[in-house]
Amino acid sequence: MAETFAIPPQQAGVASANSALLSVEHVEKVFGGRGNLTHALDGVSLNIAQGEFIAIMGPSGSGKTTLLNCISTIDRPSNGRILVKGQDITKLSNRSLAKFRREELGFIFQDSNLLDTLTGFENIALALTIKGERASQIPERVKEIAHKLGVEQSMNKYPSQMSGGQRQRVAAARAIVCDPSLILADEPTGALDSHNATVMLETLEGMNQNMGATILMVTHDAYAASFTSRVLFLSDGRIFNEVHRGTLSREEYFTRIMEVVTFLGGEARHAG
Repeated sequence: MAETFAIPPQQAGVASANSALLSVEHVEKVFGGRGNLTHALDGVSLNIAQGEFIAIMGPSGSGKTTLLNCISTIDRPSNGRILVKGQDITKLSNRSLAKFRREELGFIFQDSNLLDTLTGFENIALALTIKGERASQIPERVKEIAHKLGVEQSMNKYPSQMSGGQRQRVAAARAIVCDPSLILADEPTGALDSHNATVMLETLEGMNQNMGATILMVTHDAYAASFTSRVLFLSDGRIFNEVHRGTLSREEYFTRIMEVVTFLGGEARHAG
């Protein structure tokens, strides 16, 4: 259990604050009123470099979702700063936040959140339309992404005609088609069986390794986390530990992840 020790939050991250694509600095999020305060995040600091594929893990109530909500600008921290490409997004106006989400972030949810009345092609194209891409360039861009992610067969289908795995991979295509700075994935394999989960994880891995996507994934699943290059563990609103893959095989990396999961209470699912 040599890896299971608490680390100072400022040490979490291989990138320095100056070079990080995402820098979370001493972020706190407090809920409740006087005399009944809950610190969902208690001084979280981390840095993520461009091109990293990172997992956030931890027991229920550890602060994973709150952290993701603050990074995605769905919620604002009570204290601290969050910088994306050097810009403090906690200080943006509502209008600027909408522009930031549209241009800098891609989202993948546990439920794909595809629009039921649009085909796979139209769901992906809509992201480009909202961003303001020229109409003449949209079809070729959608076809290119569909080919790279292997979802051509889903382009003329409606979500109700797709399998769960197909819907998630179309959602991944929608997330990356606008070339965002950061893709945020919230339990992207949580509703999938083991086969489709593996296909989805290989898709995310390919987006990271072949397309340069920077991905931050929240997951309960140690198997899913083993596809990333680094895992950050939250406990009681603080960064408790991190595990780097480095030169480890996936099996060795998975074992290291499970050691920390077990130490924290063993709440992770094992899908593999």
